[in-house]
Amino acid sequence: MAKAPLRTLRNSDFFELYQTLLTRGELTRAQAETLLAAAVLFLNNDNPDVTALGYRIVVMYANLTGDYVPLYDVAIGRGFMPIVDSVQSGLAAEDETAHFFPEYFSSLLELFEVEGAVFTQQQLDLGNFFFEHNLTDVTVTAPTSYGKSELISGFCNQNLQSNICVLVPTKALLAQTKQRLLRKRVAGDNRQIITHAEMFQGGDRNFLAVLTQERLLRFFIKHPGVNFDFVFVDEAHNLLGEDSRALLLAKVVILQKRRNPAARFKYLTPFLVDQKNLQLRYAKIEPEDYKVKESLKTERFYVVDCRDGGAVQLYDQYFDRFVQCGDDAFGDELELILQQAAKKNIIFFNLPKKIEKFMHAFLPRNDSVESDSIARVYESISDFLHSEYLLVEGLRKGILYHHGSVPDIVKLYIERAYTEIPEIRHIACNSTLLEGVNIPAEKMFILEKKKGLKNLSKAEFRNLVGRVCRFNEIFSGEPGKLRMLEPEIFLVGSDAYLDGGANLKDFIKSVSQVDLKLQDEIDNVLLEERLIEDDVTEGLKREADEFLENILPGTTGLEVARAETPVGRACFLNNISEIGVLQHEIEIQSILDGLVEPLQNSNEVMALIAGAFIPFLKDGAAFDILRRLKEENAQTFYAMLIDWKIKGASYAEMIRNFLRYWEGMGSNEVYVGKWGEIAREGSYRQSWVVISEKTHAEQVNLAIVRIKEEQDFVDNHLLKYVELLHDLGKLDEELYLQIKYGTTNQDKIRLMNFGVNSILAGKLIDNYSKFVDVQPDAGVVELRPDLIAQMRQNGENEILVFEAEMHMGLGHEF
Repeated sequence: MAKAPLRTLRNSDFFELYQTLLTRGELTRAQAETLLAAAVLFLNNDNPDVTALGYRIVVMYANLTGDYVPLYDVAIGRGFMPIVDSVQSGLAAEDETAHFFPEYFSSLLELFEVEGAVFTQQQLDLGNFFFEHNLTDVTVTAPTSYGKSELISGFCNQNLQSNICVLVPTKALLAQTKQRLLRKRVAGDNRQIITHAEMFQGGDRNFLAVLTQERLLRFFIKHPGVNFDFVFVDEAHNLLGEDSRALLLAKVVILQKRRNPAARFKYLTPFLVDQKNLQLRYAKIEPEDYKVKESLKTERFYVVDCRDGGAVQLYDQYFDRFVQCGDDAFGDELELILQQAAKKNIIFFNLPKKIEKFMHAFLPRNDSVESDSIARVYESISDFLHSEYLLVEGLRKGILYHHGSVPDIVKLYIERAYTEIPEIRHIACNSTLLEGVNIPAEKMFILEKKKGLKNLSKAEFRNLVGRVCRFNEIFSGEPGKLRMLEPEIFLVGSDAYLDGGANLKDFIKSVSQVDLKLQDEIDNVLLEERLIEDDVTEGLKREADEFLENILPGTTGLEVARAETPVGRACFLNNISEIGVLQHEIEIQSILDGLVEPLQNSNEVMALIAGAFIPFLKDGAAFDILRRLKEENAQTFYAMLIDWKIKGASYAEMIRNFLRYWEGMGSNEVYVGKWGEIAREGSYRQSWVVISEKTHAEQVNLAIVRIKEEQDFVDNHLLKYVELLHDLGKLDEELYLQIKYGTTNQDKIRLMNFGVNSILAGKLIDNYSKFVDVQPDAGVVELRPDLIAQMRQNGENEILVFEAEMHMGLGHEF
């Protein structure tokens, strides 16, 4: 059986014995011996899936019986030293003869210690690989918990004379990544860490940059003479996608390589089948590859379909079988979560609307929690936003939610609160969890099996479940934590959240069966492996080529059309891809040439954007979000939103303004985008609600999500048109600064370019200027250590204190 695959085992009688272990039944001595003998046989098999099954048997046996001697010995042989360290003292106390050379292995553990933590052999090998390939391109594929963040900070500390850029996939990760770098930086490293192109003031000083692809493009345009020596691409699998952000990520990597051929790229990803699938057109990047193949965790997948009796069935990913677990049945998903929950739980959804629907159903089933820490958190959020915010209600019962329509700084604040406060047991969230957000959890409940419009892929599912039972939780030194080597994942069927025809059993088999082939889905037209085989892909590639050549001529080596007008060139420089620039640039230029005086107010800005650009949008539903600007009331609304920003309105003030705005509207139907319940005549999209039918609390919560979404729309869609108009001299300078920053105060602007929220920036300059050290010529901003004590003494909102601490690389005490 040396090379027998799993299908041979599936056709044997072994499953009957294995099933007793799988369902945590009582084992006889003979059964235990047979299972361990089989595990030894499997562990020495050449097939990696059979080997993993052998390890699974040993882990389940240890946790079921409390006999960790076999696991200890297997862990030593496989280099799983964190497990060895966890059981060492217990074994020595019970029986020093239970394994070979206990004292020797105790001293051996010291060789695996890094900054107080015990690493696995492959973690050490990964660190050594990264160090040895310091000056070359690399691709690292490693699950969560394997220290990819530490690779970045360690590399920055080893290369103090280099300009290094860390590309992160979302704005939410900018502050977290910057904080990690600040916390880990070595003495004497005074390099500025920039998160905006405008933060960089030039000069010869080396610096670190933490940027999204949009911000890297802006940096590229504003500082054409500045090069990066190294570029980290975090979550590099995003290059495989077909959406506009995946395409832009590919573009900026190609441009950086073209601008500095000596630049070296470090791709980091939790999943990738073949690194050659990341090979880009027009950029010769040939990375050395390191792939972590070990796995210390072995998941237990449960399917509980409350639409069909609610029985608990365990799916075994090795034998591809379902097994009934006990006689319990659950009438609904809420009962299941309440009974099966651990100390920390992730409840996964696809849509934010479903998350808040779940909160409304789940909260009444939970009792209030008495906790001074929680009380401080909900008082801070109540003051910062509103006391009727659903998040505040959830906090009172130790339940949080997390999605893209929660204000960014509040999202960061509650992530930390969930991590630090033990009484907060549940967090309901969506795919924001897939992009590097690290929070503790022992169990996961999946109530929607999609990401966007598609089912979670096998790779996405693995990445998602990998967020449960992270190494720092398993190997924290607390007793009983080795049970977390078996993370419990519940796939839950409910009419409230799943499509009627969703088949959970088919889904779990398709994403978790271990011997199903894993493939990279290559959709990006700028990847070498992407076939250009139809008019659609050919058109997308042509547009990408035109972009690259208009930004940096010679990048592709192809003869493509170039912009002939100032506005055409400005469109490319500002990443305005939703318009057929080359087809319409002359018409747009003619409209702009008719403007004699620079624009003086937000209404004029919105009217010009609507008149000069919106008529030339490409066809397709993807651009409907911009197409609505043709309506005069939409222009008026966004001009009003910009004016609130200029006036420096707080979140609480904007919520009140929204409620007054809705109350004063002539129509009772209010546009709320994805939170809508009804469609207007002539449209199939349910983007509207009847506002009078909503309670005051429901209106408050709609206002909060809409403020966040509309701010994102302004930042992600409208601001690039404002930048373009400013570049072309069509916008008054003072108005430009007010629209972009909400102020003309240069110190406040420097703080915002430093990454500080506009609300905190205003407060720091107005009330705490003596604690803020601004050096305009050097582009340096520093917050002095005694700022935090003064803010607390003055009773400032803890969310603002928390943000100030983040920019100083400090933790927050709850």
